Amino acid sequence: MFKLDAKAFGLALGIVWGGITFLLGILDMLYFWGNSWGKMMTMVYLGYNPTLIGCIIAAVWGFVYAWVFGFMVALMYNRLVEENKAETEEKIKALAKKIWERKGRPANTSSDDWREAEKIIKGAPKR
Repeated sequence: MFKLDAKAFGLALGIVWGGITFLLGILDMLYFWGNSWGKMMTMVYLGYNPTLIGCIIAAVWGFVYAWVFGFMVALMYNRLVEENKAETEEKIKALAKKIWERKGRPANTSSDDWREAEKIIKGAPKR
């Protein structure tokens, strides 16, 4: 598994959600002014009102919210990947030792034993 760049993931999510929020504000300004949608936008995005400046303010808030959310999700994902990787390495190490012992503890076979254990734990590589 690969790790995520938390800053880049947060930035990408922030840009997308900021843009969507801006477009939703424009739609509110043009079509839904006074509806419950605009009221919800006002509650969620401090300073929003159905004007161009209000849409920009909502977009900035949307960017900030999504950047923080994306950053935190990427950090948690990376933490879980690291824990899973460490757990897998321990399983491979234990199995490689068993393979080595089953062979009678020969010298200079550690890399072969490791590859065999890795193949068993992770499965055959996909081609």
